Amino acid sequence: MHTTLPVQPIDGARFREVLGSYPTGVAIVTCIDEHGAATGMVIGTFTSVSLDPPLIGYLPMKTSRTFARMRAAPGNSFCVNILAADQEAVCQHFASPAEDKFASLAWHRSPAGNPVLDGVVAWIDCDYASVTEVGDHYIVLGGVRDMALERDTAPLLFFQRGYGRFTPGPLVAQADRETIEAVQLAETGRDEMEAVAVELEAECSLVAAVGGDVVYVATENRSPNFRLHSRLGLRVPCAPPLGPLFVGSAGAPGEAEWLKRLGRADQETVEAARAQLERVRARGWSIALYGEDGEGSQLEELVALYSMPHRTPGQERRLLEAAKARAGLHEPDALPEDGRYDLRHLSVPVRDAHGQVVLVLRLSAVPPGASLGQVHGWLARLQASAARLEAATAARRGAEPQRLRA
Repeated sequence: MHTTLPVQPIDGARFREVLGSYPTGVAIVTCIDEHGAATGMVIGTFTSVSLDPPLIGYLPMKTSRTFARMRAAPGNSFCVNILAADQEAVCQHFASPAEDKFASLAWHRSPAGNPVLDGVVAWIDCDYASVTEVGDHYIVLGGVRDMALERDTAPLLFFQRGYGRFTPGPLVAQADRETIEAVQLAETGRDEMEAVAVELEAECSLVAAVGGDVVYVATENRSPNFRLHSRLGLRVPCAPPLGPLFVGSAGAPGEAEWLKRLGRADQETVEAARAQLERVRARGWSIALYGEDGEGSQLEELVALYSMPHRTPGQERRLLEAAKARAGLHEPDALPEDGRYDLRHLSVPVRDAHGQVVLVLRLSAVPPGASLGQVHGWLARLQASAARLEAATAARRGAEPQRLRA
């Protein structure tokens, strides 16, 4: 038997408070009005409605004079401007009583002739498919005519009567604490790191696992040929083929989760990643090579975007895809004696008394075309420093270190 609950009166303030707990994106709908002037309004109700046919929707107030002016525009079209996280001031400007909202803003026209604000995440040109009265709002459906992404950045959100950003990944506070602890631990090894960089005329870094990422927590570059931007603070996801030395240690995923981060991958790709992990564990060190094209700038750009505090899921996905595409350059099965090697990096673990990898000592920016003998020489130098680092960190924690595997 179906029972109908009595309808309770809903207080407007309570309604806004409860519904405000759900974050919404912020957009500005624009058009050219009947007088040829640019006009627009802020909306927090934009949504995708249908893929076939492509439809979007938003809900303006019935009392909105701006919407009435937009609806009377001769072009019968409008453009949705999705605001970026750094455009809160633009949103506030459109919500102000200023007569000409576009006077102090840079904008250009969409293919349909509607205003596109500079710096937005994306824009969507639409025709009016329908306008329906519902309560104190209209439901506007727009038929999509054209669209484009303008910036690869996070969007502006409205949440609990305030504006904010989208921050993916683990809790920021927890990640910050882990990063601070890793930086403090890295200070113990700074002298060793700098000595390696000076002696080998290369870049030497200490990296740590933080919140499922691999983070550069200290770095020293003494290479005369590779004057790179500082890697300090850069991070990459601990996902195949990246971060194998950390797998199973604190701050990093276990083996099953590490492999799961491949996403939708065939069995051959999964088995290849598992074989790479097994090689790293058997060797006790990690190696990554450059490809024939060097592929430096694109990958560095993706890493820089991923390292931003407010990265987007799309930026993370593109870095993971780029890393997976270069998996064959990581942990090669064989290193022929007569080969020449362009090293992206050579890495050895620093373990605590329980065998957990707490830091990784990483060498990079070495001369290209290295012989296998040079590679083994660099490796021996890193392992010697890592052993001293283990002793230093164990003394710092009041425990005896475990010996590195050769």
